Parts: sequence; C-alpha cells; structure tokens
Amino acid sequence: MNTKSIVLAGAIGLSLVNMASAVNYVYVTGSTAARASVVAAMTTVGVVFDSISSQVGQGNATFNKCTYHIITGHMVGDPVGVVTSLKTDWSGSEGGIADLAGSGTENFLDDSAVSSSSSPGPFISSPVDIAMADNAVAYSRNPRAAVTGAFVGVIPFKWVKEKGSLAGITNVTDCALRVILTGGQPAALLTGNAADTNWVYITGRDHFSGTRVNTFGDTGFGIFTSPSQLQVAANGSMIDQVPPTGTYLGDYGYSSGGSVATQMGYDLSQGTSQDLYTGSGLHFSVIAYLGYSDAGTAVSNGGTELAYNGVMESTAAIQQGQYQFWGNEYIYRKNTVSSQATSVYNLLSSVTTGINHQADGISFIDQTTMKSARTGPTADVIHN
Repeated sequence: MNTKSIVLAGAIGLSLVNMASAVNYVYVTGSTAARASVVAAMTTVGVVFDSISSQVGQGNATFNKCTYHIITGHMVGDPVGVVTSLKTDWSGSEGGIADLAGSGTENFLDDSAVSSSSSPGPFISSPVDIAMADNAVAYSRNPRAAVTGAFVGVIPFKWVKEKGSLAGITNVTDCALRVILTGGQPAALLTGNAADTNWVYITGRDHFSGTRVNTFGDTGFGIFTSPSQLQVAANGSMIDQVPPTGTYLGDYGYSSGGSVATQMGYDLSQGTSQDLYTGSGLHFSVIAYLGYSDAGTAVSNGGTELAYNGVMESTAAIQQGQYQFWGNEYIYRKNTVSSQATSVYNLLSSVTTGINHQADGISFIDQTTMKSARTGPTADVIHN
C-alpha cells in the first residue's frame, strides 16, 4: 500500500470513529393510543429528520403499530455527520409520566435488533427522555412531575363490544358504565329489555394507561378508582386470575390497547363462554374502551362499535362537542434531559411542522380545528 492509500485509509477510519462518537440516543415512551401519529411524525422527512438511514420495528407487522422502534438518521438542524437514534417503547401514558417523574426505566431495542412482527429483542434498559400522554400531568398519578409539556392534538376513544356479545347492546351511557365498572350488570341496563338478564362486563387497560384515565374521568367513575374488569381467553372463557379460587373480576387490565383489541375478536357465543362470576353458567357480554386505531382493529377482529351517550364517534361530532369521549394529547420531556432530547421535543411539539401538523383528522385531530374544548378528563366539554 502506498503512502497516499495509507493516509486515505487513516482518514476514513478517523471519519468513522468521529461519526460513531457523534451518535445521540433519545428514548421515547408513553401513549399507545397516540403511537401511530407520533411515529408518522418521527418518520416523515422534514419533521425530526432531514434524512433517515434506517428503521427497525418489533411487535407488529404494521410499523406505526409496533411496540418498539429504532429510527435513525440526521436530525433537522444538526451538524453534518451527527447521527441520532430515536428508540421507543410504548408503555402507556401513565407509565410514561411516571418514568419522567422518577427514575424509572423501560426496555428499548439494542442497536443490533432487526425488524420483526414479534418482539424478541435484544433489549437494553434506559431512563426515558420524552413521553406522550393522553392526559395532562395535572390529571396523572404524578401531578408534580418536573416536566415540560405541550398540547399537540386531540385523541378519540371508542367503546366496542366483543364478538358474540348480545346483539341488543348498541349504546353505553356514563351512568350505566359507572355501575358496570364496579362488577358487571344484567345487560338490560344497556338494552332496556327486561328479558336481557345475562350479564355484561367491561375489559380494559391497566393503571399505566391514559386511555383508562380518560375513560374513568369522562364517565365520572373516578380516574384513580379501582375497577372490576375481566379478561377473556381465546376460547371465550373467563380467565381465572387467581386460580384455583375462581377470581374473575378485579383490577385486571391489559398493558396495551392491542391486547384489548385482540380479545374483542374472541367469540363469546362459544359453549365455553359461561358466566363463572355469577355462577349462572349462561353466556355473557363484554364491552371495552379503546383508542381509535385499536378500536378499528377490534372491529376488524369481529367486535362492534357502540354509541356513547347516544352519539356515534366522528371527527365532526368531536369538534363540535357532541361526542365527548376524547382526550387532550400532550408531549412531555424531563426537565433534565440532554440538549439532543430537547431538540427532538421541540421538533415534535412544533405546531407548524410537528405531531400536530401530521394529524390525519380521524385518529388524531389537529387542535386548531376544534370548536369544543376541555381542560381534562374530569371536566365538561364546552363549545368555543
């Protein structure tokens, strides 16, 4: 090798070392309901990155529904050669706020991970920089968290009944839901038909979920009140949560809306779908609260969308305040994060180019189009 080649090889080596040393990592978690819109903003060139070199997703065949992501590229405004990787683990709104408020960590994909519709890893553990939330910090379990936040849009929620549930259930009301959340009720409470004596139950999310915060707030059940929820197996049977005692109802919630959507496809008309809670052995019905995207999956799986207080969900109904099952979406960053994480937060929270600008007007609504407003999940909706 001649001297010129040696010098060139050395220069290339130094360049690679310098580039590797300039890699920045920003860790994002929070709302599963807002995930699709946030990932769309992260992967739309010109929002966070002006060029994207690689994308890895695990947990779903659809990239913006994955549980874990690595999105790597050159960030808008960064010097040439600086590489940034956004790593996500969508843990739920309350879980994300808790991570920012304390010293909690989440599992994120290692740099060696490859895309997969399942979630094999490998993983690393890291503190969180940024979290999405379907509710303001003031309405969370950590209202005094040292965070900086921005309102970025409106996220719709829906009620869906499980496949095989009673056909006469078409609408749910706040007062009925408050009672059913305490441990089920005869379906007549929802149908008005005295003959509908088989019981109806609710399935839903764990206490890390912003969807749950909005549901319990909107219905007046109480955002920190412990519910009686159940879960159903693939054969349509009630899951015994504390075998062999036969414990079917309690504060049993799923960690993701995708899991709720999957259950909505389990057929309750099967012979194994027997009401073990009341001991009647009769068929039972199940209803669930979900974010817009997960509700769509639930319907595709065989579930049926329900009206809420007599109104079916639509963008126009939300904008005008008629349909009131929705939440204010926020992006939060820990006050002590790196300058790179602050830059990502600023780019995502930008009203003109950030998450809000990527709103599809269906599963995520631009707040500037709203004619109605509310301060939080326990507040009444007003018309501007």
